Amino acid sequence: MPDAAYSRLLSPVTVGSFTIPNRIMLTTHNPKLSEERYLKYLETRVAGGVGLVGIPVLHEAISTLAFVDTGHLDHVGVHDIDNGPDAETEEGDAYYDERLLPSLRARAEVVHRHGGVAFGQVANRGAIRLPETFQAMVSPSGLPDPQVRAQPHELSTSEVKRVVRLFARAASRVQRAGLDGVEIHATHGYLIEQFLSRTTNRRTDEYGGSLENRTRFLVETIAAIREACGPDFPIAMRISGHQAETDGLTTEEICRIVKAVEKDLVYVNITAGTIMALHDGVVLPYVASTLFEPGFNAEAAAAVKAAVSIPVGLTGRMNSPQLMERLLEEGVCDLIGTTRALLADPDFIRKTAGGRADRIHQCIGINECHYPDRASSCPVNPWAGREDELDLPDPVRRKKVLVIGGGPAGLMTARTAAQRGHDVVLAERSDRLGGKIATLVSDPFRKEMANLLGDLVREVHEAGVEVQLGREVGPGDIAAYGADALVVATGSVPDIPDMAGIDDVPVYSGLSLLEEDLDRIGDRVLVVGGLNDHVAPLAAADYLAQAGRSVTLISECLLPGQSAEPSILHLLTKRLHEKQVDIRPVTRFHKAGVEPELRDVFSGRISSIGQVDAVVFVTTSTPVPFPETAGEFYRVGDALAPRRLVHATLDGARTGSRI
Repeated sequence: MPDAAYSRLLSPVTVGSFTIPNRIMLTTHNPKLSEERYLKYLETRVAGGVGLVGIPVLHEAISTLAFVDTGHLDHVGVHDIDNGPDAETEEGDAYYDERLLPSLRARAEVVHRHGGVAFGQVANRGAIRLPETFQAMVSPSGLPDPQVRAQPHELSTSEVKRVVRLFARAASRVQRAGLDGVEIHATHGYLIEQFLSRTTNRRTDEYGGSLENRTRFLVETIAAIREACGPDFPIAMRISGHQAETDGLTTEEICRIVKAVEKDLVYVNITAGTIMALHDGVVLPYVASTLFEPGFNAEAAAAVKAAVSIPVGLTGRMNSPQLMERLLEEGVCDLIGTTRALLADPDFIRKTAGGRADRIHQCIGINECHYPDRASSCPVNPWAGREDELDLPDPVRRKKVLVIGGGPAGLMTARTAAQRGHDVVLAERSDRLGGKIATLVSDPFRKEMANLLGDLVREVHEAGVEVQLGREVGPGDIAAYGADALVVATGSVPDIPDMAGIDDVPVYSGLSLLEEDLDRIGDRVLVVGGLNDHVAPLAAADYLAQAGRSVTLISECLLPGQSAEPSILHLLTKRLHEKQVDIRPVTRFHKAGVEPELRDVFSGRISSIGQVDAVVFVTTSTPVPFPETAGEFYRVGDALAPRRLVHATLDGARTGSRI
């Protein structure tokens, strides 16, 4: 019997002619996997109880008059077509049918096999080029996207009408593939939103000017889809609840837009933000990180729901059944749209319905799943997108496994190996488990890592792992354990340069900073990023700036944090600018002391920032040394190579699955 605490979340909802068994929708997203891996990824989530599923972009989309890109898998080179056949000809129609229908049918079959309802999304990125296509992009007014920055082609009136027809053909293909409906993508800075918004639409023809004219492209697209697919084929829409950029669409205007087309829709999905989160200096990412509170988009969804009579979905960090139930109960929305909650735990619905909501592995919001140039990955659930890779046969025999180190890599290894039936001992030299995570959760930006740590610690104990705290194990102690397999997860130590003057001012690492009483740190702090190109230097500078310190951040990279997930990079950089942090790229820490010297990486020019009260090094780290031993031996996490949390847990899952 379903858990009464989540009676609204687990209750059925009517969408068009379909009865969906619960209120959770797996929203349309592209994890950038091969088709084989994607189908397994999709099936794992639908089998977990998802009733309504969005199927990602898989259709032709016009870029110029001479170019049509299949969008297949959204990968560079998968279908590198420089001049494919005209999609509006019989030849072009057959061409794209041959390439796209098999994949669409396979996706529909997976969803239907488990009783789900599938809506295929149709979209056009317009001025946003992800990835490089070697072709001009298009836009209503020729304005470059503020993230991509390429100058797009301004669509003529006749070309606009052609794009409308292409949307209709794409929707027809969704229908002929056996999907249950089509979802129109009108958000995230893509082409339809570019027409809707006055910030990107400066046209003077019938598609520009008033809100009614700017909505015309959307209205005509829906009408063309209706004509192509018939009166009964369900149409839905995904749209932002508001635009954060200067003079962007307000929630009131979004309500007017949705009301103008609601007679043709079976639901509207309210989301937020742009594809890369950078627009006129205002950052509102469509994949919001832990820097945003869960459910931050609820107010906009509530306004739309009050204005229309069709079911309204809400997305935006919806990561717990408690939050979902409350918003449904308050009448904010009718559906909960989520991707990351189901990426982190595909059994989210099953656990909620079975009275095990406290066993859900929650998304921690650090956005490792959202990189434009690589497959999605999840530090909470390393199995996401790797379901087949990590679905290995049971071990031939039960082994005694010794794991040295209780950080995320060691915990994941121990949990996985024990759950597979091995006899596992986990030795940790400190008096607590968690390694670096146990310290990082002190930073508000990374506080939700505590959810992952809590789950790992609990499940290690539940799996029967013998945990030995305060136990430092060296090479000479191994034999006493009689282990068949040894896993070294001893982590790494931050690198602090050994140079003259280094002791003249207090020196911290990014980790030790979080353990320090900030009242003891002076006003002027230098944060040294070195070659660390991810989020840690930005986070350290942000932590200090939020505490009111005067911060200088130097990095040897072209841009501090340049390899961080884009929306996090943009938002943290914005916060540093707002707090007047002095950011100096391509700059090396050259000489220590009360007045440290800096050196330009390219020119070699020496400069000074004056006196500082403390220096924080967030650069590289060195693995804790441990010699390789005979027999079955593994290194995981930072002990293998200092990297990030997503690598640590994946190392642990892979190693624990293979022992």
